[in-house]
Amino acid sequence: MAEKWDTKITRVEPDRLLIYGYPLKDLVERKTLLDVAHLLAAGDLPDVRTREQLRKIALQGAMLPSPPVERNPKEDISKSLAKCILMDEELVAYPDRPTKKTAFALGRMARYLAKLNNAESAIADLTGDEAFSIVLYKVFTGRPETDAAKARLLEAMITACVDHGVTPPSAQATIIASSTRASFEVCIAQGVGAITDVHGGAGTKAAAFFWECTENSRDVSLKSIIEDYARQKKRIPGLGHRVHNNDPRRDVLWNLAIASKVAGANVEMSRNISRVFTEVTGKSLPINVDGVIGAIVADLRLDLSAAKSVFILGRVAGLSAHHYEELTRPQMRQISFEDAVYKGPGERAVPGGVLL
Repeated sequence: MAEKWDTKITRVEPDRLLIYGYPLKDLVERKTLLDVAHLLAAGDLPDVRTREQLRKIALQGAMLPSPPVERNPKEDISKSLAKCILMDEELVAYPDRPTKKTAFALGRMARYLAKLNNAESAIADLTGDEAFSIVLYKVFTGRPETDAAKARLLEAMITACVDHGVTPPSAQATIIASSTRASFEVCIAQGVGAITDVHGGAGTKAAAFFWECTENSRDVSLKSIIEDYARQKKRIPGLGHRVHNNDPRRDVLWNLAIASKVAGANVEMSRNISRVFTEVTGKSLPINVDGVIGAIVADLRLDLSAAKSVFILGRVAGLSAHHYEELTRPQMRQISFEDAVYKGPGERAVPGGVLL
């Protein structure tokens, strides 16, 4: 029988996700990405002074030039980002202090995405005084102007993707590399490289599905589209989850999309699709966080591939946490990921109100 082993980072149960005891859905609603990155790396939320320090570090990472990486037009964004991570001497040289290096890595990821998406001009005038959410908004939209509410929504989408425990392939890839004491950038690149259309790509597929549905909605109803998919035995992107029946991140993202006035035809369809699917097939298949993110990406009028970039950027915070946690364990141990046991704090309330 395989030996049980402990992880303190994320507790994953049906319809319940806790990061160091804090419900992820409440973190998404009330805290910034950098707050949650600090929590993942250190085990608790930052104080005001530390939060500001992390913001400055992330901005520093975003403002430094990108490594000299060219993207093959047919190359998956995960491979392009992994190349950037491996070739980034700024990231390599940054001091290996978990919370600070994680914040710096997130800033570098923003810079890589700006380069790969030809959006560096949108962040050319950064002063270092901006909120990190504003930087992310500029990177994903490619526009120099800002919209605080939409930036907050985009940051929340990224935060919703930070971690799902030790069993996802990206986490496993990072943990295995960390067990051999590979360097930070190698371990993170291993995890990012494991994010593909199979793992982490559902959001982009969902965005394309919703976009196609809403573009055709004048002539074809959602019910008839699902009937057509059912006849062809095609899977509808963004529906179903291996753990959750009601994804705990779903409602908070819908609510933020409505509050920011982003929610349009695609988000509305995402709110109805599970009900219509059940009417057509008689089966229950709830929408997952990828489906919700895909619908929001479509309503934001972003490039549909942005949904995968959202997932990757958020997941880097979790991969960093798993890397540093693995460094506390024996080297090159035999790892059975199904035998991990959460031994972090019990459920606790997230302090503070809704982050506007």
